[in-house]
Amino acid sequence: MSCGKRSPECCAVAPATRRSSTPSRSGSGHRKAHAMVEVMPPQLRREAQLGQRVGRHEDAQLLRGYARFLDDIEPAHALHMAVGRSPFPHARIVSVDVSEAAALDGVEHILVGSEVARCTKPLTRLRPIKEVPLLSYWAMAPDVALFEGQPVVSVAATSRRVAEDALELIDIDYEPIEQRVDVRGAVSADAPGLHDGVEGNLLATTTRRTGDPELALALSDVVIEDTFEINRVIALPMEGRGIIAEFVPGSGELLVHVSSQVPHLVRKQLAEILDLDEGKVRVQSPNVGGGFGLKLGVYPEDLIASLHSMATRRPVKWVEDRIEHFRSSTHAREARHVAKLGATRDGTVRVLTDTLTIDMGAYHSPFGPPSSATVTLTGPYLVESCYAERQIVATNKAPVGAYRGYGAPESNFVCELLMERMARELGIDPLQFRLQNMIRPEQLPFETPSGAIYDGGDYPACLQLAADAIDYDRLRTRDRVPDGNGRLRGVGLAAFIEKTGYPSSKWLGKEGAAFGAYESVTLRGTRSGTIDCYTGITHFGQGGATALAQVVAEVMGVEHSQVHVHAGDTGASPGGSGSFSSRTMIANAGAGQQAAQQLSQQVLAIAAHLMGVESAQNLVISGQEVVDLVGSVEPIPLATVFQNAISGHDLPDGMEPGVEATAYFDPQASAYGSGAAACVVAVDPTTGEFEIERFVLTHDCGTQVNPTLVDGQVDGGLAQAFGAALMEELLYDPDSGQLINGTMMDYFAPSAADLPDWELEHLETPSPVTPLGVRGVGEAGTIPPAAAIANAISDALRDYNVSISRLPITPERVWQAIVDGQESGK
Repeated sequence: MSCGKRSPECCAVAPATRRSSTPSRSGSGHRKAHAMVEVMPPQLRREAQLGQRVGRHEDAQLLRGYARFLDDIEPAHALHMAVGRSPFPHARIVSVDVSEAAALDGVEHILVGSEVARCTKPLTRLRPIKEVPLLSYWAMAPDVALFEGQPVVSVAATSRRVAEDALELIDIDYEPIEQRVDVRGAVSADAPGLHDGVEGNLLATTTRRTGDPELALALSDVVIEDTFEINRVIALPMEGRGIIAEFVPGSGELLVHVSSQVPHLVRKQLAEILDLDEGKVRVQSPNVGGGFGLKLGVYPEDLIASLHSMATRRPVKWVEDRIEHFRSSTHAREARHVAKLGATRDGTVRVLTDTLTIDMGAYHSPFGPPSSATVTLTGPYLVESCYAERQIVATNKAPVGAYRGYGAPESNFVCELLMERMARELGIDPLQFRLQNMIRPEQLPFETPSGAIYDGGDYPACLQLAADAIDYDRLRTRDRVPDGNGRLRGVGLAAFIEKTGYPSSKWLGKEGAAFGAYESVTLRGTRSGTIDCYTGITHFGQGGATALAQVVAEVMGVEHSQVHVHAGDTGASPGGSGSFSSRTMIANAGAGQQAAQQLSQQVLAIAAHLMGVESAQNLVISGQEVVDLVGSVEPIPLATVFQNAISGHDLPDGMEPGVEATAYFDPQASAYGSGAAACVVAVDPTTGEFEIERFVLTHDCGTQVNPTLVDGQVDGGLAQAFGAALMEELLYDPDSGQLINGTMMDYFAPSAADLPDWELEHLETPSPVTPLGVRGVGEAGTIPPAAAIANAISDALRDYNVSISRLPITPERVWQAIVDGQESGK
C-alpha cells in the first residue's frame, strides 16, 4: 500500500486489483510486499509499514506475565461479590429471607430483586431486532426467574469466601413453573407464556422476499429440501467476565474496570440503567483475555456490583467462575433451518428459501440473537429468487448474544450443504457446479437478495485455489475403495462471504441500534519524539494496537515502534463504539489515517518554521527526523519539533501550542471478505469414526496491514469453528430444563491436541469502499469449516446415501446417518 510519499495526501484508497499470495503448505500463506514508488532519495527510503509481518507490540508484556488483567487489580478496602442464582429454569420467587446471612461477620450489603427493580431500569438493548417487543430484563429477577442461572440475590462481603458462605444462609422459597427449553415446545398451544403483556413465545417473525420464490420452486427441475439443526455453544474466552465498580462519594463518580470489548457502550448503558449523569461514569478496560462477541454490553452483574458500591461507598469486585459462565453468560448459534434449493437440469440455481427459528433464550441480551443470519444466506452465488423468514422464540434458557460469526456460520452450513447435494443430484461435479453459479469479479459490486452490496473480490479464484491446494481433481477421480483400515475418503468444499463492518452510522440509526459505525483516534506528539495514540477500541488478542500503529506510522512516515497505542479508557479516548463485527480495522484505520494526515501537516508547518524554509512543500517526515528533500537544510529531529510545539516557545505566527489531532471516521459501506475451504476426510463406514486429513482455507480480506495478524485471526476462528462443528454443544434436559453439561468436565471444547492441522492461502483484492482497501478478518475462520467437513463426510459415504444435517458432527451421528441412509435406500 505504501506510495513512498510522505505528504498528508499519502495512502489513499488503492485500486481494486487482485494480489495473489505465495502458495504455502506450512499453515500460513504469505503475500507479496507492496512495491515502493521511487520518489525519495535512497538514503531516505524506509520499509513500508503496511503489509509487514511486524511482531505484536502487546506480546512482550503478555508473554512475560506482566500484562494486567481485571483480576490483577486489587483496590484498597474492596468488597467481593457473590451472586445467588435460580436453580430452576422457570420459577416464581415467593420469598427471600436474608436475615441470617446479614448477621454473618464480614457481610456488608445484600441485594434482592425487588430492591434492584426499584432503583434501576431494565437492561437496555444495543443492537435490537426491531420487531422483538421490549422485555423487562432486570439485573436481578424481582418476582419470576426465567432461566437457570438468573441472578436472584447478591452479597457483598470482605471476601468471596464469606460472600459465598452468606449465600448458603439465604432462604429462598421458589414455586417452580412449567418450563420450555425447546423452540417447538415453546410455541406449542399449551406452552406457558414467559413474559407478561406478550402473547405467546413467538416474539417476532420477519421476512425478506426477492423475485417470485414460489414460482421459481415450481419451475425448478430439481428441488432439494432438508431441516438443519445448529447447536447451542458458548464462547469460553480464556478470561471470563468480571467487573470492579468503585463509587467515589465526594465527586459522585462511578469508576468501573470491566473486561469488555465496548467500554464506551458499557458507560452509556450504566448511566442509563442506573440513572446517572454519563459524565460521572468512567469505564476502563484493561487487557482483555478474549471476547469473541461475548463481552458486548452490560451484564446484570455489572449493575449489581455498581449498586453494591454505591450503597457501601467501597469498591466491589466480581469475577465469574466457569459454572457461572455456562449459566449466565450469553450463549450462541442455536437455530433450526427448514430450507429448499431449486435448480434447472443444466445446473443453474434458481431459488433458495429458508425458514429459520432462533432460540433467543429468556431475554434479548444487549446484542440479542443474530440480526444478520440471512444477510449472506446466498453466499457468493447468483440466485434469482430468495425467501428468508426468521422466527424469534423465547425459551427458558440463558439469553443468546453475539458470538464470532454472528449468524454467518449457520447460514453457510445451510447454503453449502444444499449446493453440495444439488450437484450430486444433478450429476455435476460440486466444484464446477459452484463455479458455474458464482458471482464473477466483473459483476461486482453486486446487490444480493438480502440487500447486501458485495464490494469486490474474486470468488471463483478463492474456490479454485482451495481446490487446487488439496489436488481436488485427483481426489475426485481416484478409485472409491477402502484403504487398509477399511476407511473411505471424501472431499468437501464450502465457499463463503464474510460481512465486515456497518454501512454508516445513519444506517445503524435506521435499524434502531444504540451506537454508531464510526471510530475516532487522537494522536499527540511527545517530547521524546514518539506519538501517543488514543482510541476507545479495546484489544483482546487480535493485535489491533500493532495494526493501528502501523497505519499511523505509514501515513506519517515514522516507524511503527514510535507509535504508542493507549486503548479502552473512556476518560482518555475520544468517542466510539468498540471492537466487534469485524469492523475494528476498517473504522480505526480510517480514523488513524485521517488523524495522521492532520498531525503531519502540523509537524511539517512547525518544522518549516524551525528550519527556516519558506514552505513545507519539500519537507517529509522520515523516521525520527524531518528532512528537506532538496537537501539544502540539515534535518531536524522530530523530538525538537514536538518539544517546541508542546512548550509553545517557537511556533509560526498564529499557530496555537500543542501538537495533537483527533479524527472521526464513519464508514459509508460494509466490506465483504470472501474465501473457501476444502477438506479431505477418511471415514470408517462401520463405526462412523472419521479423521480430517487435509483442510485448506483460502481467504481474501483485501489489503493485509499485517499478514501475521491476519493469519492469527483466521487461525483462531478456525479453532473455534472446529470445536463448534465437531464437539461443542450445550445440552438441556427436556424434562427438568436443567443445563446438563455446564462444566469444563462435560462441555467438550477442543484443546490444541484435538484440532486437525490446516493450511492457509490468501488472496488480496483491496476493497474500493474502505480506507487502505482493508476488509475485516476476525470472523472468517468460523464460517466454512462445518459445511466443508459435512460435505467431505457425505462425499466419502455417498454410496451409503448419507446426509449430514445436524451439528456437532460426531462419530455417533455419522454412524446414525449411515444407518438412516441404508434404511431409506431399501
